[in-house]
Amino acid sequence: MTRRLAVMAHYDHRGGLGPHVRRQVESVAAAVDRLLVVSAADLTDDSRAWLRRHAELTERPNYGYDFTSYQVGLHRAGDLSAYDEVVICNDTYVPVKPYDEIFAAMSGQAVDFWGLTRTERVAPHVQSFFVAFRPWVVGSETFRRFWTGLDPLSTRRQVIMQHEVGLSGGLHCAGFRSGSYFQETDADRRLARRRVRWWAMHRLGAERTREGVEKRREWAREPWNPSAALADRALDGGRLPYVKLDTLRFDPYGLGADKLLTYCEQQLPEAFAGVRQFMADTAVFYPPRPTEKLRPTPPTLMPLRRQVEYRRGR
Repeated sequence: MTRRLAVMAHYDHRGGLGPHVRRQVESVAAAVDRLLVVSAADLTDDSRAWLRRHAELTERPNYGYDFTSYQVGLHRAGDLSAYDEVVICNDTYVPVKPYDEIFAAMSGQAVDFWGLTRTERVAPHVQSFFVAFRPWVVGSETFRRFWTGLDPLSTRRQVIMQHEVGLSGGLHCAGFRSGSYFQETDADRRLARRRVRWWAMHRLGAERTREGVEKRREWAREPWNPSAALADRALDGGRLPYVKLDTLRFDPYGLGADKLLTYCEQQLPEAFAGVRQFMADTAVFYPPRPTEKLRPTPPTLMPLRRQVEYRRGR
């Protein structure tokens, strides 16, 4: 019997709990032996009481992003050697697959740590909104040194570069193997590459010069983020077992996140109940990211968009 600990990072500008967050807490709690929720929000009384009924709750000041919450939760958990698997996760996505099924599928994989997805962007790494560690990783000096030496960072990019990529990079350098639940097929990779090229055509920051053309070619060769480039694979029987809220909010590849949300509501009504309203209620806290703004698609290119935009499930 595998004994699991999960540390979940939570933040809400209003101090609340989105309906998808409540469902996620319940789903994680049902699949692990112990769930610690670390919230950096100024919780409402109702949210605090609900979390205390469903998990062990720790509240902390809002600084340092989710990795600081992970750090606090792992410290609060005490003796990590008591567990066969230690999980860190956050509340930035809508899960569409039961965690029991995910854990069962990954239990026989010959990996040392794993996530829902891996990406090659920046450097090969497991995306940090969900990472599970085997006990020999948790007991390693590399793991201990990473968390004891973790300093709070003040920007999202710093967190990605130093904490998310740095965690996987350090473990890889120590000889540990990573894996992911989502396995890309050749068809997935071909579609993702087409979608990256579409994004490169629309990205701002390259002039109509020879240098600008070369820059777009470089962008078109970049590795993709599966959370955005293949988000509609969540509609393919949950092969991608989640949809990131940032994908729905910002549509970073310009693939039609509005349609994706509608498809999700139609095909996964229970998982997405209340998500649209939650996003509308919190939109003021998530202004467009300047680095992710795209050029409008001219009418002559609209037929091409239909070849790359998000699709309904099969």
